[in-house]
Amino acid sequence: MEIPTEGKYVCKLNGPVVIYEASTGSLCGAVPCVMVDSGFTFKHTLVLVKSDGTVMTRTTDTLRSVFGWDGRDPFWLMDESEDGGALRALEFVIVGGPETSEKGGQYFKSQWLNPMGSGAKTPVSADRAAVLAKYGSKFQSLAAMGSLASPSGAHESKGRPSGPSVNPNGAHGVTRPTNPSGRPSGPSLPTMPPMVALTQSAATMEEAWAALNAAHSGLEPAALEKLWYATISRLFPSKSNTELRAHEWGQLKAEFSRDEIPFL
Repeated sequence: MEIPTEGKYVCKLNGPVVIYEASTGSLCGAVPCVMVDSGFTFKHTLVLVKSDGTVMTRTTDTLRSVFGWDGRDPFWLMDESEDGGALRALEFVIVGGPETSEKGGQYFKSQWLNPMGSGAKTPVSADRAAVLAKYGSKFQSLAAMGSLASPSGAHESKGRPSGPSVNPNGAHGVTRPTNPSGRPSGPSLPTMPPMVALTQSAATMEEAWAALNAAHSGLEPAALEKLWYATISRLFPSKSNTELRAHEWGQLKAEFSRDEIPFL
């Protein structure tokens, strides 16, 4: 049978796992495998304990995740993989490919044993406040440059697959605030406008958004967004939230800071 190319293969045991001591003194395991799709057979070997007595924790963790071993007695793997044993029904993934021996012959070299469905783990999300404090001004500068380069009259934010939404109160071209991390824990900041020179009474979009949240801390995110767009539409009916300047953000901030703001 032709030797499989480099890749990942779904396999099963086609014989019992053998726990043995190598001539070097290492404690090893031989895992006889058969590829489910092609029927190609080979043996995967691994080291459980090095010759100096060091237990290979990565190997034991892999065997536990693949076969459900409790990590105590390695001979359990032999017992449970005999003909009719529970381990013979399990599927797992082998990563490997062709290898050339010292004598010039080719064979299939298995490199990794993994459980089904294994893959790269999703990274932990970065801290939003820390990232914005560190890089926020750079993103704003890039956004300003992109706005200047865009065609006249185009107010949509580029690079957003869902596109802009429309304010139900009539303001057109208004971009809906989105949560970049996808977390439902709370409202996110709206898209930043082009940077402008701040005056004494000016504010930024973040400051206006913070004022809204402070004044209505008990509202749900959807309700905060509705109030945000309704107020922009009322104060600046001919502008979208990407067109406001610093003094207008200051006016919006002051409006949100007032106690008598109605909730629409």
